[in-house]
Amino acid sequence: MSSRYFFSILVVLFVTALSLFPAQEFPEVDVRFADKWAHWLMYAAMTTIIGIELGLKNPVKTWMRRIISIAAFSALWGALMELCQACLTTTRNGDILDAAANTFGALCGALALLILYRMVPRLKGVK
Repeated sequence: MSSRYFFSILVVLFVTALSLFPAQEFPEVDVRFADKWAHWLMYAAMTTIIGIELGLKNPVKTWMRRIISIAAFSALWGALMELCQACLTTTRNGDILDAAANTFGALCGALALLILYRMVPRLKGVK
């Protein structure tokens, strides 16, 4: 895979695979709301990784619009994965709370990008 966006594509494929694997494949964890924390973490990481890769490879002056677009993509992807779980799998169920955790993760990833873009000039194209 020799894409300019290797890590972004890789993380989206990884999150998609984790979202659609049969639920029995995952070990039980004795942590309250572990499933929601996992959703939050996956989408926060996905948003942050995509934002870093796009910021490093395509610096633009409208970095706030980029952060919003990346967060919107991640949140919509999370909602799509929940819809796919409900409609396309027999071992998974779509859950509105999982979609909310995905969206919250995307928003937290956007916040991390906002902090990174302000702290690291190269990410927002300032030389």
